[in-house]
Amino acid sequence: MPLSHGTSMKNTKRSQETLVQHLTPPPGIRMPRYPAHLDRVYRGAMAGFTGFLGVTAVGTGFSSPMIMDLGHWGAAASLLVAGWTFLVWLSSWRWFVRGLVLTGFLLAGWPALALVSWGLLLGASAIMAAKETHCFHFKAGKIIPWYTLFLGGLLLFTAPPAIEGGFAWLGLTGLWTWLVLGRLQLPLFVID
Repeated sequence: MPLSHGTSMKNTKRSQETLVQHLTPPPGIRMPRYPAHLDRVYRGAMAGFTGFLGVTAVGTGFSSPMIMDLGHWGAAASLLVAGWTFLVWLSSWRWFVRGLVLTGFLLAGWPALALVSWGLLLGASAIMAAKETHCFHFKAGKIIPWYTLFLGGLLLFTAPPAIEGGFAWLGLTGLWTWLVLGRLQLPLFVID
């Protein structure tokens, strides 16, 4: 399986072997074609998702429903694109994540269901972070699923002041920034 070196970052022999190992499907798994441009779209969508988490943090911190809605819609749209270009060997997991992000995106238009929408979106993003970490050992990805649970609990069971809520969203934004920067340093993934 060829790897396209779309980044200028130097890879050690060990990291190159890790990439090849994780880009080789297990026996019996047949993957659809995954050209380099899909990996670029995935990376861009994850960067967009991260940016819109930051917008949500700002909107929450300033108690601005308009900015919070912008962050929610932007995160939902970005994650929908990322979910459709998410590379994972088991098709059941691909479709599970796609189902979560599609439902989260559709529910983003219903203010009364915003919390449910965020739950679905954050759940899907935690799965994506865990998969990235399983394959490429990103430290941020080990924290993101647990932090997401913390944030979900905060959203469900407390009504934090705006500043505290903004900092909670900002923490998730920082973790995703760390993971996305690591992912951007890897060569583009290609499955012919």
